[in-house]
Amino acid sequence: MTVKKIMGIIALVIFGGIGLFIFFLYATIKTKSTSLDKYKPFSEWLGKTVTLKRETVLFKEKMRMNTNGKYPYTLIDSLHEGWEYILVLEENGDVTKITTFPIGTELSLEKAIQYTNGVSGSSYPNIFGTIKSNGKEYKVGYQWGKLDLSKNYYQIEKSWKFDQAPWQTKQDTADYALPKADFW
Repeated sequence: MTVKKIMGIIALVIFGGIGLFIFFLYATIKTKSTSLDKYKPFSEWLGKTVTLKRETVLFKEKMRMNTNGKYPYTLIDSLHEGWEYILVLEENGDVTKITTFPIGTELSLEKAIQYTNGVSGSSYPNIFGTIKSNGKEYKVGYQWGKLDLSKNYYQIEKSWKFDQAPWQTKQDTADYALPKADFW
């Protein structure tokens, strides 16, 4: 073997190793997602048009929590656990308030996705839908559900709780099992 061939093989191994490292790094930190369409409580609501029981606010985030480009807006109400946080983000200019929807506004619920952050590993389920108001159509995402960390620590399958969504008249107090987000 010539020195030229040996150098070529060494270069190929080095660049291949770097490429493989970059691929694994990307796969590790990439946000993962999986459909929740067949999991309760989402399966009970999807495909329905619901009426909002509380005033809700529509925001556009600069750095989006969900990566679903088809639903660019975030819907939230004053009972949502992230309400205070979104107000701080608004003060800092990290979100822009688009509009407020009054009680009685209709929301068509279309799909649900669980996102798992590749860095922190935390999961956040979202339900997506469409609101038509004043001649405009808004594609919205509503982050709904939180993991009970103590139940999850003890590997209890039904460890997800759901706050009262703006279309519900009362909170669902049941615990639910949701899947972890898929790798791809």
